[in-house]
Amino acid sequence: MIMKRKKIVDFKNDVLFKYTLRDDQDPDSIYLLKLIIENIAGIDCHSLKVLNPDLNPQHVEDKDMILDIRVTNEDGEICDVEMQNSSLDQEQYQRFQIYGARLLVEQQKRGDDYVTNIHHVFQLIFIDDLDKDNLVLIDRYISQNESGNQEKHNLITRIYIYLPYINILKKEKGLENFNELETAIYIFKNGIDDDIMKLKKKVVDIMEKKADDFNEDMILQDMAFNRDLNKRARQARMKRERDEGKEEGLQEGLAEGKKLGLSEGKKLGLNDGLRYSVLKLFIKTYPQAETGFLENLSVEQYEKIFDLLIEKASLEKIYEAADCIKG
Repeated sequence: MIMKRKKIVDFKNDVLFKYTLRDDQDPDSIYLLKLIIENIAGIDCHSLKVLNPDLNPQHVEDKDMILDIRVTNEDGEICDVEMQNSSLDQEQYQRFQIYGARLLVEQQKRGDDYVTNIHHVFQLIFIDDLDKDNLVLIDRYISQNESGNQEKHNLITRIYIYLPYINILKKEKGLENFNELETAIYIFKNGIDDDIMKLKKKVVDIMEKKADDFNEDMILQDMAFNRDLNKRARQARMKRERDEGKEEGLQEGLAEGKKLGLSEGKKLGLNDGLRYSVLKLFIKTYPQAETGFLENLSVEQYEKIFDLLIEKASLEKIYEAADCIKG
């Protein structure tokens, strides 16, 4: 019995995402690129050139941004459009900044005349997460001073498109009142669902056709499946490493507590071990910081702070979490 292959309909899979936008000779891809870049980055797109259109099966295991879309317009401005089907953490934030800087450095190799050879870089990052401190659909970052003045001749604009927020907008204004860009973002988040199929919009027809054409190609389907499997395996490995690190830290804390003669005349408890694990890791990570706030917490409180330390959270985040769980 021949099993029917399951269709790939999740545009958060970056293989389908790139397939949808990569062809600068296809009117439908051009329509979507212009819709995204003009309305989000705010730059003119009289002409577009996709600089990295290939979909190479050998790249599906790459951790870095191999499957992004890099576009240049007639003014030489570079717009990098990327899909991240993951959560935001310190590593992601820093990687986005490093990649933006790399796009500038790559231009420098063309010559030493910055005015002639260096063009503005726009990073458009579609990410399946929310910044809980700043709940918006689209968030733009530029270099500026403490007074809010943009740095002269700024070369990088980084823009996050927080996909889950589109479902908040759906509840607030209704799907039928979405413009074309909001509709496209909704499809990136939710796929071609029953609600979106009721709408008679150009962007719906284009993205439905792109998904259908994609699923006619078995090589592309395999790439998408393998890409998804590799991401899941990597996430599972990272979780396992975090859990192993947590267990190792707990055992070190228990041993440290025993060496210090903790709880004389009574059995060393889980809270004692966690306390010394947190204290030891905190001092190692932030040797100059005050530690008094780490006293007399519950097991749940120590576990929360321990996780933050394992994730290399900022000192401010640790203080905020401690204040929150204390209060």
